[in-house]
Amino acid sequence: MSATAIPPSTAASRWPVVAACAAVMLVEGFDLLIYGNAIPSLLHDAAMGIDKAAAGRIGSAVFVGMLLGGVAAGRVVAALGLARALIPGFLLFTLATAGIALAGDGLQLALLRFLAGLGLGVVLPATLSLARASVQPRHGALAISIVMAGLPVGGMLAALVSLQLIPVGGWRPLFLAGGALGLLLLALLGPVLARAARGMAAAAAPAAGRLRGLFNPASRPVLLFGALAALADLLAWYGLSTWLTQLMREFEIPFAGAMQMMFTLNIGAIVGSLLTAALAIRLGTRPVAIVCGLVAAVCLVAIAARALPGWGLFAVIAVLGMSAISAQNLVNALVADAFPAHWRAAAIGLTLGIGRLGAVIAPILGGQILAAGHGPSWVLLAFALAALPGAALLLALDPRRMRACLDSLA
Repeated sequence: MSATAIPPSTAASRWPVVAACAAVMLVEGFDLLIYGNAIPSLLHDAAMGIDKAAAGRIGSAVFVGMLLGGVAAGRVVAALGLARALIPGFLLFTLATAGIALAGDGLQLALLRFLAGLGLGVVLPATLSLARASVQPRHGALAISIVMAGLPVGGMLAALVSLQLIPVGGWRPLFLAGGALGLLLLALLGPVLARAARGMAAAAAPAAGRLRGLFNPASRPVLLFGALAALADLLAWYGLSTWLTQLMREFEIPFAGAMQMMFTLNIGAIVGSLLTAALAIRLGTRPVAIVCGLVAAVCLVAIAARALPGWGLFAVIAVLGMSAISAQNLVNALVADAFPAHWRAAAIGLTLGIGRLGAVIAPILGGQILAAGHGPSWVLLAFALAALPGAALLLALDPRRMRACLDSLA
């Protein structure tokens, strides 16, 4: 469904608010992706006693928190307002990330990752709702994609910082760096976000007791297919972002080379987020999202085949970054366009919250495949098999169904 199918707004787009929301996602991307970079060092830390299977389970803890936080986001925003939900949630995941540097065992590490995920789960739909409400409807997919581009920017920064810190100090300084980055940006951007959130509070959140009205015969199919597509796409993306560094090490690529590939993945994701958003404005959000999912699956299979030369591997990883994250970005944009502003945070929170099951499964799945001795190629093929249904499910989100959902809740 094209963003232009939604009736235009008379309000001017407020791109500085969108930029501030993207900065929030930068911190989230940094905090999420440093764990994947830390896995090789963490596995060699004898004091922690963590093996590959345990690393996968711990990696899933943040996504369990995000699942619960996302499902609760609609009620939290309805009860507290966007500003009082967004800022404390940001602070929670920042402090929990910093606290990971002091973890003494795998259980403490998993608990802190879970707490970080709770904050992230509330912040993500609140931030997307705020950004979407700050622009004209025809710019909806672009605003969502700009905000979500903050995730790979954070991942790229995480790769650069990891390359400098891990050889010198191991995995712990990474999480201190994540906490420091979050506190710095919160001090700089907190007032901007709070003002913008308060300005749209009346339009953006229904009364908590009315949230049951989100589920009507027209909206339920959109929520269902949106959640299932998010689950498939998040399994592929977060499986890849959690395990890529270790998978490249399993392919006997040096740590510096694995970090360069993680950097390449995130550069591709940044470029892809913006490019596919521009294409979505011209060609429609749904067809571009479907193509992105299919391209991601093909790229994962190509990497798993281990037949690419060095330059070809980098090129395919860049295209993979462009397509894999864009598929999920555009699912978010489709859901945002199908719901009016006062339901948007709840709808995005619900579809992303349920979709986080894919992000929960992905680190565990990768760890179990490796622990069973099946090798890195099988991990990549598993993620490719997730990307395919993510693309196919979007066929159900046709313009007629999207319009019926929007009209039923307007």
